[in-house]
Amino acid sequence: MKKKQKIEKARAKRASQEQRKAESKGQPKRAVRPSDDREAFKHKQMVTTAKWNRYMLIRYLDSGLFFIGLYWTVMLFATGSSLAALIAPIVDFATGLVVLLEVNRVLTHDIEYLKVSHRTLEVSVACSLAELALTAFMGKDLLFPFFSSSAIGMGLLAVLIVLKAVIIWRIVLVRDRRDKKRYNLYLMQLDYAEDSKGR
Repeated sequence: MKKKQKIEKARAKRASQEQRKAESKGQPKRAVRPSDDREAFKHKQMVTTAKWNRYMLIRYLDSGLFFIGLYWTVMLFATGSSLAALIAPIVDFATGLVVLLEVNRVLTHDIEYLKVSHRTLEVSVACSLAELALTAFMGKDLLFPFFSSSAIGMGLLAVLIVLKAVIIWRIVLVRDRRDKKRYNLYLMQLDYAEDSKGR
């Protein structure tokens, strides 16, 4: 039995119990139904969840970007690398933070396009490409002294570039409303909430 059916069954059971209790006390029967405030809150939550789901892949990939940048920063700091070398992972850490904050703003503001995140990620991809070239020509000692070979560092940078490219692709997809399945679900929830208000 589905969860929704179980909830409806429990509500009906509770309503019939309350009616029997009212009858035994000699009070007139009254229909028990959820309050309008509760229904409005439920519809608002459904719309918010549908909107939030459009940004799910961005949130998950961004958390990976954020923690890779954090890990890389801590490792460079622990190995006593120069401050110039610390700039590279701090850029990735800051990029992850910017995207995280802007995605969270989606819930409280009427926005779809993560403009600041898009631009920040483009700059960050350019930085990662420069870091990849630097590691290829100068070796692991500057940016990855904690790895055994520069190939591992270059692999990490390639993963970061792919991660950022996928996040950019998803941001553009949401902006252009080409995330059809999730966008249609969002529109359906909006329509449902509007219809419920009109009743």
